[in-house]
Amino acid sequence: MKALWKRALVTSGAAIALTGGVGLVTAAPAAAEGNVLQCHTWIAGDWGHGECYNPGTQTHAFSVRAICGWSVDSYSNWMYVTPGGTSSTAARCSGPLTTGVGGVAIEYGG
Repeated sequence: MKALWKRALVTSGAAIALTGGVGLVTAAPAAAEGNVLQCHTWIAGDWGHGECYNPGTQTHAFSVRAICGWSVDSYSNWMYVTPGGTSSTAARCSGPLTTGVGGVAIEYGG
């Protein structure tokens, strides 16, 4: 009976170790590339623009944040850039308290 109990513990321990190892292997390729987008920003009137090129091998997402001074910052929709592709988007500062676009930031992820 003792030998059977020991075998059960060893078998379940090996199953847990294998399950953990599989999770690490599947997560590694996605994390290996990281963010590779090459982006630039510019301001035109009340609009903050951003354009990103993706030289990588996976699709990546970005959004533009227009920094609007006294008014609430504005965000664009998320844009997805396929490998080898370029995409652009913009966000507008508006409202009675806006002092115009004070800066533009790119946010990655999505």
